[in-house]
Amino acid sequence: MKTLSSLVLATGITLLATASQNLFATDIIPAAKQQQTILIKGGTLHTVTDGVKANHDMLLVDGKISQIAPAIAAPEGATIVDAQGKQVYPGLIGMATTLGLVEVGAVRATRDSSEVGRMTPEVKAHIAFNADSEIIPTVRSNGVTHAQIAPGGRGLNGQSSLMQLDGWNWQDALVKQGTGMHLNWPSVGINKAFWESRTPEQQKKAQQKAAKQFEKSFSQIKAYAKARDENANAPVDLRWEAMRAVLKGDMPLYVNANDYRQIEQAVHFAEREALSLVIVGGRDADKAADLLIKHKVPVIYTSAWGRTWRSDEAMDRAFSMPALLESKGVQYALAIASDWPVRNLPFAAGQSIAYGASKEKALHSVTLAPAKILGVDDKMGSLTVGKQANLVISAGDLFDHLTHKVDMVLIDGRQIDIDNRHKRLHRKYSKKPRLN
Repeated sequence: MKTLSSLVLATGITLLATASQNLFATDIIPAAKQQQTILIKGGTLHTVTDGVKANHDMLLVDGKISQIAPAIAAPEGATIVDAQGKQVYPGLIGMATTLGLVEVGAVRATRDSSEVGRMTPEVKAHIAFNADSEIIPTVRSNGVTHAQIAPGGRGLNGQSSLMQLDGWNWQDALVKQGTGMHLNWPSVGINKAFWESRTPEQQKKAQQKAAKQFEKSFSQIKAYAKARDENANAPVDLRWEAMRAVLKGDMPLYVNANDYRQIEQAVHFAEREALSLVIVGGRDADKAADLLIKHKVPVIYTSAWGRTWRSDEAMDRAFSMPALLESKGVQYALAIASDWPVRNLPFAAGQSIAYGASKEKALHSVTLAPAKILGVDDKMGSLTVGKQANLVISAGDLFDHLTHKVDMVLIDGRQIDIDNRHKRLHRKYSKKPRLN
C-alpha cells in the first residue's frame, strides 16, 4: 500500500520529468511537404558523384532532384532560388550519434542513450528519439540533414536508426530502422593511466572474463537462432530474436573498436561467423588497413579532434587519420559520435582536408560514404537526378570556419527553418545596452 508521502514523491518526480521535457522542447515548426517546384539557379554544385559543376541549375520536384543542367527554364509557378556565387552540397549525414537521445548531459532526466544491462539487442534507439530537442535545430543549421541514432552502453547495446532532422515526432522523423546492431568490443591491452587502480594482472583477468562472457552469449544466440529456424513455434526471446537479422547478414554489426588488436579480433570474428561488419571508432584503423580492405569492412572514424593514445605517436595523428585511410584505400565515413557536437561535422571534414585528405574524399566521407554504409545511397548522399532533394546552400565553403554561411537547408525538397536557440540568444544579447 502506498503512503501519502510516497504518492507525493512519485507525483513530484513525474512533474519534474515532464517539466524537463517541456523546458528543452524547440518551438520551431517542421516544414510542410514540398508543394511547388523549386528551381535553384546558377549555383556551384558539389555533386559528389559527378564532380563540381559551376554555374549550374537544379530543378526539384515532389521532394526529388528532377534535373541538373547549365540552364533550366523556370516551370510555371516555380519558386526561384538565386544561388549565383553560392555553394550547393548534399545534406550531411551524421553517423553513430546520440542526437535526440541526450539533451543536457549533466541532467539525468534528459539522457536516454543507453539501456540497463550489457546485453540489450532488442533496444531500438529511435523509440527514444526526441524530435523536439533544442539541439537538433543547431545541428541542422550547419548543414546536417540526417543522423544515425545509435544506442550507447558497455556490451551489446541495441539497434540504430536513420532519422531526418525535421520531424514532428520519431515516427515522422524515421527514415530507416535497424540500420545496425551496436556492440562494444572487449578491451585489450594494459591501461597505465593514473586513474586505473587495477594491476595489470587484474586487468588481464577482467578482459579474459569479458571475452569469455561474449563468446558464451554469442553461442546462446546461435543456438536460439537455430532452434527458431528449425521450429517456428519455439519460444521467443526478444533479446536473441533481434539478433537473427545479424546472423543472416541482413543487419550489419557495428563494433566499437579503437585498438588495432580489437579491430583485428572483430574482423576475424565477423569472418568466422559470416557477419556484415562496420568498425566504429577506428583510431588504429590504419594499422589494420590491409585486413579491412581484404574483408571490405568500412570504418566510421569518430576521433576527428582526438588526442594521441600513445607517448610515441605524433601529436596530429588523430587529425591525419582520414588522409591516412584515404591513402591506404580504406572505406571510411567521418563522424562525431555525440549529440550537440555533431553540428561541427562540416568543420571536422574541413580539418581532414587541412591535414592531407582530398576535398573530394572529405565531402564523400560525410555524404555518400555514410549513405552507402546505411544502405540508402540510392536515395541520398549526392546531388544526383532521381535522389531525394536533401541539400545545403552556403554563401561560402561549407567546410571552412571563416566562409561557412548556410543560407538554406532542404530535406526532401522542404525548406527547413534554420533558426535555432543559439541564434536567438545572439540576437537578444546583441541588443543589450552597453554599460558606460
